[in-house]
Amino acid sequence: MKGKFRFAFKLASILLLAVILFCYGMFQGGFVSWFLFYAFLPILLYMLLLLAYPLGSWKVERSVSKQYIKSGGEVAVELSLSRRFPYPLLYLQVEDLYDKSLLKQSSSDGTLQAGTTRQLDRYILFPWFRRRLRIQYQLKHLPRGEHKFHQIRLRTGDLFQLVEKEAVFDNTQQLYVYPAVREIAIGSANSVFEEGAAVAYAPSSRQTNVVSGIREYTPGDRFSWIDWKASARKQNMMTKEFEQEKSADVLVVFDRRAAKQTEDLFEYAVVIAFSAYQKLKSRNEQVGFMGLGSDAKWLPAAMGSAQLNRVQQYLTTVRQEEGMPRLQTLAAALSRQPKGSTVYYVTTYLDSEEFPLLRKLRQNGYVLTLLYVTRHAELGNKEKNLIHGVRQIGHQIDVYPVPIQKTASVEVQQNA
Repeated sequence: MKGKFRFAFKLASILLLAVILFCYGMFQGGFVSWFLFYAFLPILLYMLLLLAYPLGSWKVERSVSKQYIKSGGEVAVELSLSRRFPYPLLYLQVEDLYDKSLLKQSSSDGTLQAGTTRQLDRYILFPWFRRRLRIQYQLKHLPRGEHKFHQIRLRTGDLFQLVEKEAVFDNTQQLYVYPAVREIAIGSANSVFEEGAAVAYAPSSRQTNVVSGIREYTPGDRFSWIDWKASARKQNMMTKEFEQEKSADVLVVFDRRAAKQTEDLFEYAVVIAFSAYQKLKSRNEQVGFMGLGSDAKWLPAAMGSAQLNRVQQYLTTVRQEEGMPRLQTLAAALSRQPKGSTVYYVTTYLDSEEFPLLRKLRQNGYVLTLLYVTRHAELGNKEKNLIHGVRQIGHQIDVYPVPIQKTASVEVQQNA
């Protein structure tokens, strides 16, 4: 109804202008008055035809160079416009409408660029009689997330802006921007024996504390492994044989709850969680993943090759939640993990009130490393005291601050 009223108003305005010029020529007479009437007559005719011109008959397409991309990367977008009837248009304004989340900008390391936003560009073309038009542009420094391109808007009009036409074309497309991966050096995961529940902390690939038998000496065996009593008894060089080890279950936990942190701090926590997971996965560890918040998102290692895609998809679409990160949720979620598991807990919040819970987790045999994401490399006295307090709990519990401003690789040594 509103569109019909606008059309009728513009049509009446053009006709009224024509009537005014005609009346001016009739009453005034002379060359000048009739020259104005006949000079404006083609313009008025153009306005009438433009008013009836079907701008919505254009065929509009969008192509995106990549649908999946890493945070901080860029994509090339191309808009193709075509029409059948080449009516002369003085100008054509084109807008590509997408989510506001794409207006943010991210660095190559996945952190948001504070204070910088992208402007929604408007492109002005002068098509005249051309039937096909093409626009190419690039979106750089893409932020993490699942983004959508929604519509393409076309606008045109006459020289005096008395007639303006607009058409909107629905063209929905998805763009997935995965979190970036930062180099993070993590020490060897803890290990447990095949028999028994003892946790071993030595970073070597072979445990030498539990002897399961003896065997003949082979080149490459250490001198300290020789069993001199057995060698004398058997009249042959014998070495100790040790119980075979297996890697302990490893779990990466990401707490998506916000502790009054800004968005860039949360985004960097996502980067650290994904980087830790990728690093452990690259070492053929049996790595589980868990996202904590109002509910727990559990992605076990038993999912196999599909787990990586699920973790990547989860960290692409995850949003921060209101609420304070609490270790009670982690303690409850660890019921799915066997005792003796190694847990990397990514958080942006530390609280001395949770020290008793950390002690309880230590008593239950869990080896917990807190990856504490901070803004500044130089910590305040309060944060230093909290980190010192965590490290005083025991050798199975440790905390490593991971500042945003530190550009060098992060090194997380396993507790020994």
